[in-house]
Amino acid sequence: MRMDRFTRPLLERLGVRAIIGKGGLSGESLAAMREFGGCYLAITGGAAALETTQIEAIEEVFWEDLMPECLWRFRVRGLGPLTVAMDAHGQNLYDEVLQRARDRLAGIYARLGL
Repeated sequence: MRMDRFTRPLLERLGVRAIIGKGGLSGESLAAMREFGGCYLAITGGAAALETTQIEAIEEVFWEDLMPECLWRFRVRGLGPLTVAMDAHGQNLYDEVLQRARDRLAGIYARLGL
């Protein structure tokens, strides 16, 4: 996953405590969140246009040459809706949804006799 290589250093060295994205992160990133007290906030895919209306100012951009992986510091008003998808307690909404889907799929296969 694209941001995994940055997660631990952002949490450990820079004190970042929340990362916003839509696709989730790996188990290694989740372990770093547990260790340093971070979370991953999921934004609904396609909602970025709405979210930009809640940004009052771009205060700083770091490592702009890494676009789109650069780090932005925004001042926001009413940012959301966001879902806590991964947290410092080891919860991972992506894994939970995947497991529920697999469980349901097994039942569907059974009903179809496959």
